[in-house]
Amino acid sequence: MQIKGELTGFVPSMYDEPTFNGEPQNNWTIKVLVTEDTEELVSQLESEYDKGCEWWQGINGRKAFYDPPYKLLDDGSVQVTMTAKLSYEEFPLPVVDCELEPIAKDLWLRPGTKVIAHGEVKFHARRAPKGGIRLCPTGLQILEAVTTTGRDRGPVFVKQAGFSQSKPNVEELATVSTKGADPDF
Repeated sequence: MQIKGELTGFVPSMYDEPTFNGEPQNNWTIKVLVTEDTEELVSQLESEYDKGCEWWQGINGRKAFYDPPYKLLDDGSVQVTMTAKLSYEEFPLPVVDCELEPIAKDLWLRPGTKVIAHGEVKFHARRAPKGGIRLCPTGLQILEAVTTTGRDRGPVFVKQAGFSQSKPNVEELATVSTKGADPDF
């Protein structure tokens, strides 16, 4: 599943294991704010959430579920929460720029960074106190970086099929007959 949007809330280090007040944490979490194609995304997430809850209820017979990993906001956007579990060795994950080069370890991203987050839907374990799903990030591509030093919009142009100065494909111009043509036209 691909989720395109911008990072919001606290943005953790992409390489360092997460800590809170100096204590190690078990989860690495990011939130992605999605403003385009939200109906399709919500439909897909609702379907996966329903499957996860149905599976967990079938295994345990209980009807207690965690909240879904997304939140519909008043302006029509969707906030998606993605969580990697350190105990399952899901972190660190690949984080690359637009040229698929790994980002520098000393680059600290901030809210507003535009990304494509790749992830998998994971059902909560049968031993969990509640059922549902979580979205596990498997990689991030940074499209526009907001860092402690400012904003980098990345490349304006990307490679396209078509004209190449090194290999021009020039065709002869079409000729137009001027005989009998209206001179005012």
